[in-house]
Amino acid sequence: MADRVSMKELAEQAGVSRMTVSRALRNSPAVSKSTCLRIQALATALGYRPDPLIQRLTSHLAESHRQNGGHVIAWVNAYPDRRPWAGQIPFVSIYQGAAARAQKLGFHLEEFWLREPGMTGKKLSRILYQRGIECLLLAPIPKGAGHLTMDWDKFSSVAIGASMVFPRLHRVGSHHHHAAREAIRQLYRRGYRRLGLCVSKESNLHVDHCWLEAMAYHQMQTPRANWVKPLLQTQFSDKDTLRWLKKERPDCILSQYEWMPDALAKGGYRVPEDVALALFSLDYVRTSMAGIDQGFKTIGEAASDLVIGQYYRNEKGVPLTPHTVLIEGRWVDGATVSRKRAEA
Repeated sequence: MADRVSMKELAEQAGVSRMTVSRALRNSPAVSKSTCLRIQALATALGYRPDPLIQRLTSHLAESHRQNGGHVIAWVNAYPDRRPWAGQIPFVSIYQGAAARAQKLGFHLEEFWLREPGMTGKKLSRILYQRGIECLLLAPIPKGAGHLTMDWDKFSSVAIGASMVFPRLHRVGSHHHHAAREAIRQLYRRGYRRLGLCVSKESNLHVDHCWLEAMAYHQMQTPRANWVKPLLQTQFSDKDTLRWLKKERPDCILSQYEWMPDALAKGGYRVPEDVALALFSLDYVRTSMAGIDQGFKTIGEAASDLVIGQYYRNEKGVPLTPHTVLIEGRWVDGATVSRKRAEA
């Protein structure tokens, strides 16, 4: 087997210094784009492979020379109101997971409000750039299919969730399709056959229609007599929900609404005796409910990992091929779903 090609040999072949080679392999702005491409092409031709131990040592030395508090990762919040998500456990868990992971890796998470009076994406980009902040975590935005405008070429960026569709950045989120399929599978195993979907149109858009698509696929595999027409609401309504329940007669409801038991009780329905209930996303307000634990803290941790990896590789801008990291949820049993139907 041929000996490993060293950086010194690569530098000699390229006619540059080892520092230039190191910078070019990391796409450093200190080296011209044409030189980066030339050296990277030569490295590929010669079969150059970086030494992982040296890379790890370099990263360790870089961390040891940081000031107290480490480098800053900007948490960009585009909600109309400042920190409206602070009372929502899913968002809080994602933020806490991202912050804890960043701190463990020598970074610090700091929030920036994009809707602050007079603030624009261009202005925020200048502020972050002047402060030397190169890493962005884009928090979920209020409405699905949204977009943000910033000087992306200056930053390593990761979007959280599927709500931001432009530009197409690297992203981390829940594997909503898997979660929906897993919930359906667990309910079917317990004997439920008429599964009804009851969610808001906006939330279904936030998850890139995964809930509706999973339910449609399920119905394709079941007898038509067991099909239940989904209820997609612009705004939750007790009256509309109870009317749908009476007409469609599901034996189990799949929903996002944590307050659904109260709405059902108003209509005289007992959970799970008359109709069962499972949530796509448990928020732990009612620990007795059945549904999917989305692993929100893990989503935040993965987001920090992904953006810090880009930072070390000096990868900035909108990627040609965006990467998506999906965190799989897990089923959690609860009092809103009966186990007895499994005997049927």
